[in-house]
Amino acid sequence: MQYASVRRAPGLAWRRTRAAVPAVTLWSALITFLLILTIAKSTVVAAWVPGIEIAPMVAIAGALLMGVLAVTPLPWWLCVSLGMGLGPVVAGVMAAPAFRSEYPTELLGLPLIHAWILRIQSGEAFGDSAFVLFVITWLMWVTGAWLSWCVLRWRQPLTGLIPGAAAFATNVLNSLDQNSYTLAFLVLTFALLLWTNYTASIARAVKARVKLTGDAKWDFWETGLVATAALIVLAIMLPPLSTVDRTQNMESSLFSGWAQLQQQLNHPDLGNGTGTGAGTTGFSTDVVLGGSLTQSKAIVFTYTYAGNYPGPKYFRGVNDTVTDNGAWTYQSVDLRQRINKGDLPPFAETYGNMALATFSVNMVSPPGGGNGDILFYPGQLYKADRNTIAGEVSAPPALSGSPQLFTIDRLSSFTPPRSNGNYNITSAFPDVLESALRTAGTDYPMWLQPYMALPATGYRPPDVMQRIHALAVSLTAGMTNPYDKAMAIQDYLRGGTFRYRLNVTLPPPGVDRLGYFLFQSHEGYCQYFAAAMGDMLRSLGIPTRLVNGFGAGTYDPAQHRYVVRGQDAHTWVESYFPGYGWIPFEPTNDGTYFTIARGTPPGPNTCLVDSNCTTPTGTTGSNVPVTANPGRLGGNQDTTGGGIGPSGFRFHAPDATTLTRIVGILLALLLLLAAFGARYLRPRSVMGVWKRTLVLARLAGANMRPGETPLELSRRLARVFPEAAAAVRSLANGFVVAAYAPPDMAQSTRASVMEAWTSLRPLMLKRVAGRFRPGRA
Repeated sequence: MQYASVRRAPGLAWRRTRAAVPAVTLWSALITFLLILTIAKSTVVAAWVPGIEIAPMVAIAGALLMGVLAVTPLPWWLCVSLGMGLGPVVAGVMAAPAFRSEYPTELLGLPLIHAWILRIQSGEAFGDSAFVLFVITWLMWVTGAWLSWCVLRWRQPLTGLIPGAAAFATNVLNSLDQNSYTLAFLVLTFALLLWTNYTASIARAVKARVKLTGDAKWDFWETGLVATAALIVLAIMLPPLSTVDRTQNMESSLFSGWAQLQQQLNHPDLGNGTGTGAGTTGFSTDVVLGGSLTQSKAIVFTYTYAGNYPGPKYFRGVNDTVTDNGAWTYQSVDLRQRINKGDLPPFAETYGNMALATFSVNMVSPPGGGNGDILFYPGQLYKADRNTIAGEVSAPPALSGSPQLFTIDRLSSFTPPRSNGNYNITSAFPDVLESALRTAGTDYPMWLQPYMALPATGYRPPDVMQRIHALAVSLTAGMTNPYDKAMAIQDYLRGGTFRYRLNVTLPPPGVDRLGYFLFQSHEGYCQYFAAAMGDMLRSLGIPTRLVNGFGAGTYDPAQHRYVVRGQDAHTWVESYFPGYGWIPFEPTNDGTYFTIARGTPPGPNTCLVDSNCTTPTGTTGSNVPVTANPGRLGGNQDTTGGGIGPSGFRFHAPDATTLTRIVGILLALLLLLAAFGARYLRPRSVMGVWKRTLVLARLAGANMRPGETPLELSRRLARVFPEAAAAVRSLANGFVVAAYAPPDMAQSTRASVMEAWTSLRPLMLKRVAGRFRPGRA
């Protein structure tokens, strides 16, 4: 295979590089490195663990090493062994700061290796962010090194793309904001395959001593340009891919280890870290104080809402009301009540100051473990657009067979039997002032007795129970109403003494975990904080329950919806106040969940049941994100971006999705324009060749003069463009014969004209480009 030489090379080093490495390899390397960078950057955006910003550097380093080895004469087995063997070493070096931060006291050497072997065998390692960083960094090295080697040495891009494509698909399916990377990945992958196929075809033709015409090569690239443009248009027209977690469907025997890691990251069926091993953030029906957790980015559901909802967007799953064996649990119900679509639940009690809002939920991936029927919703159920089953755990014995409900501890979809798909729920929330809660009193109905005390035995050790009660008494000394007591306990847990931490240190065997959290470690996640507050409130005789569900999630401007993931699973506290029902409290201080405002001023779209409003209006939740934290919903700050224009109108900067589509459309138009230009420069007739010759000559600065014959023009062009003299004379002679000779003779000149045009075209295009180059006259 021959490669065109470069004239006027800028330096000796460049000429030597071109001599040692053909242009084909250089172009292949450029596309490969851009593709590797796209995969690595996509991994950074997915933000699996802290410190993942090192991924691009590691991937490019692996690609550079294997790229250099690929152009050396060393045996392939030696190069591959060296490149792949360095992967865990580089990953260990890069992840070392994270390991030292998490385990500052661990000894180096064989004890450290032995400790991590045990952690991997037990599964604990996969819940550790430093270990996950090590594994992903190793994968990034393999992605860059393997793709670079397969493309530059073996000329097998599809084989090289296997690990990178698996990693990229995992990112796209489990992370938002991947639109631009998806577009870049598709275009670069297609370009790499197209370029590799083209160069391989040319090489085979040269080896077989088959001469390819210039138009044969142009046909290849013209088809490629059109196909690439169509691919770009298809990519930007597709809806966001990050709506369903399909990681498990991508598992294969080749990547079983990686798939197991992704299952740990993305699937919350592990009971939120029960036992001594590690778990994954996600929904659980029980508040069990487990070990370390790893955040899951798997999407559970998305939603919008209509109306001015005054409460926190906490999506209730189940109420944990039973305390037993060191845990708050949801147990079998005493009462099941069928509620038909659109009907109001037959509650035995009604509460005042109830504001309504309608939530439209799209359940993408229902929780596992027999919880696939749960309908998640904020506040108290008012009505739903499905046939449902409402369950109450601690229904009073006298009313166990009654159709009336005092509360709903679990709402299940009846038809259909699972919560998948869309459903609409109108929720009620008590929009009540703190002053009203302080004066609500303690005239609790009898059905609240199970919520007001902790069991004397079978729950926690007696000494721990006494210490918890003593702490609650000291924190609430001098307070006369349940609300102030609840706020005092909440504020204590949110204070500087306690620290939110997913990577918790468990106490020695036999030590109560909540007692260890309250009086020694002071570190834990939401279940620890909620259980501590719940225990203290019940020890004071205040009716309390814990709720397992999800927080508000994040607003996605591309979908104009809020997105709730496994990492948004949350546990909070609710206490009962006569006349107003269950009021939520937030003891977890993680920088994401904040204290809950009471008695917000009614807005223009506030729908109050007390005012006989039953249909919330407005669309505040469908197109206006209200968040005070970039991570999750926590306030009422408009983060839509933009500003006020000179005439007073509000303008918004385009988001990343819009910019990606604009860039994609422009790129597709440029590719189509290039394809049309290529088609224009490949005429099918002799007259078409002559017309295009005149156009290029005019653009190059040599117009055809009045009265000038084709042969006279060819002689003048030969003087103006000496490098094209032979081609232009041959073309003009063939054109004269084709235009003026008898038909039989004219037909015989077509081949020579086309061949002359193939030689003349690139020379004339170079002249045209030189004339329009900046700085040239």
